Amino acid sequence: MDLAQLASLGQYAAPLSLVMARIGALFFTAPLLGGALVPMRVKSLMTLAISVLLLPVVRPLLPAEIPADGRFILLLAQEIAVGATIGFACTCVFEGVRAGGELINRYAGFTAAESFDPDSGIGEGPIGDMLLVGMVLVFFAADAHHFLIASVAASFGAVPVGSWTMEPRLLHMAAEATGQCMQIACMVSFPVLAVIMLVTVAEGVLSKAVPQINILFMSFAIKILVSLLVLYAGMPAIVGFMGACIGVMQRLAGTAVAAM
Repeated sequence: MDLAQLASLGQYAAPLSLVMARIGALFFTAPLLGGALVPMRVKSLMTLAISVLLLPVVRPLLPAEIPADGRFILLLAQEIAVGATIGFACTCVFEGVRAGGELINRYAGFTAAESFDPDSGIGEGPIGDMLLVGMVLVFFAADAHHFLIASVAASFGAVPVGSWTMEPRLLHMAAEATGQCMQIACMVSFPVLAVIMLVTVAEGVLSKAVPQINILFMSFAIKILVSLLVLYAGMPAIVGFMGACIGVMQRLAGTAVAAM
């Protein structure tokens, strides 16, 4: 490779760096790829591969002249902020499903079965892990991973390089995404928690009517059995709700792009 070829490749270094900054921030914060379980080498290689594939598409949307001084560092920081914002909006949906499973774990009696999850950095129960795996399967079945790549590619047109600003609309988007996370968690866990509440009320009435029965001894087994039966009966509805959550994720991603 002669000097002319090296010079021709060098002119793509700065645009590729800007594209990699936005896509890399998305991958390091987006669901599935942003966790600690995914090796850093895998994230880096995927960021490089997708950036190279998208560079010919987004190159006309990049500035014609990219500064080579300290302003280039500012552009990289802005691109990282754009990718992290989109990734945050998408992650809130997954965290909502996980939080719903953790509510079921707490009140159904699965607390003793919790184990440390290196992906989230906290203790996770079996129901939360099961619902999260189900959300991952629905995510891939709905081709939502293609949507993530398409969203970050389209964001170069909606949010040009160097135009990211911290506006009040961005804070409203963050509040909306957090609210959607809590709403998803409540909706996922509501059927099981409602049944557990009824079981708890029935146990209280029975303990007053027949104090000779040791209700506390049977309470844990009854709640676990009832919660598993409710989850088994409502699994088709839960899967359908997860599919609706994919639509919520797409809407939040679009709101995040529009707010920047």
